[in-house]
Amino acid sequence: MFETVARVLIFFSLIGLGALLVKTKRLTAHGLDGLSAYFYWLGFPAFLLSYFSQMTRPDAHTALMILTYAGAMMVCAGVSVITLTALKSQRTEAVGAGMASFINNSAFLGIPIATSLFGQAAGQIGALIVAVDFLLLFCLGCAALAWSSGHRIRSALKRTAMNPTIIASAVGLVLMLFHVRFPPVFQTGLDMLGRSGPPVALVALGGMLAMMPAKTLFGFEKSSAVAVAAKIVLAPAVVAVALWAVNAEPLIFKTGVLLAATPTAVSVFIQTKIYGTWYENAAIAISQSTAISLFTLSAIALILTH
Repeated sequence: MFETVARVLIFFSLIGLGALLVKTKRLTAHGLDGLSAYFYWLGFPAFLLSYFSQMTRPDAHTALMILTYAGAMMVCAGVSVITLTALKSQRTEAVGAGMASFINNSAFLGIPIATSLFGQAAGQIGALIVAVDFLLLFCLGCAALAWSSGHRIRSALKRTAMNPTIIASAVGLVLMLFHVRFPPVFQTGLDMLGRSGPPVALVALGGMLAMMPAKTLFGFEKSSAVAVAAKIVLAPAVVAVALWAVNAEPLIFKTGVLLAATPTAVSVFIQTKIYGTWYENAAIAISQSTAISLFTLSAIALILTH
């Protein structure tokens, strides 16, 4: 439990530093755009390339369990979209909330916690979940964002295919499948870039939050509230039922449920900012889901370890 709390507090401390820089006028809106661009074009793609290239290819049974997890997460996104559509929300709100409902902070929060709770073997399962998060779920979310922001389907798919995160994930998957490793010097460079990405993204998020009125940030917003509820309450429950239904091994079950319970990833904020739609609400959803997960993740971790 203390490990979970510590991880989330570190996550929040970086957001707080970004907010502090904005409040003290050391970081401006143009600076935030630069930080977002760095994460989008360099930091996160480098992290994915480095991560995937060092993974072991899974067997067919494990792959089926991971796809079951992905299907459960898509159900959660669908529930958010249907709910907001029924509530007469705009298309961009429904799609943005749907993406925030199934993109986890699995790489930077979920895997370290899972490894500390369940052992090093959980890291391998977690890595596969990160792979499906960004090769399948993230790709679907980006395509939906492009479509909802007014692009044609063909244009949306083309724009999504050019997304550096998607490209890095696809290249990394090929490297994993064929057991290709980067030369040590190049691997060191990728690791340096990859490790710098998450802090930069979190600082950018904190800066964005600091520029928003407190009433908006801490108040109730319909689409963000639906996304938060789906992400930290519905997602772990649906994943638990789905993995139980297919008789998943205990380690896969525990790791999948824990990662599904992590808050919305900062990548959702970065992507919505790139597409110019729903990004303020994305920041609210990330902030609020992370705050609440301080308690929900602790509770789920206690349940899974006992």
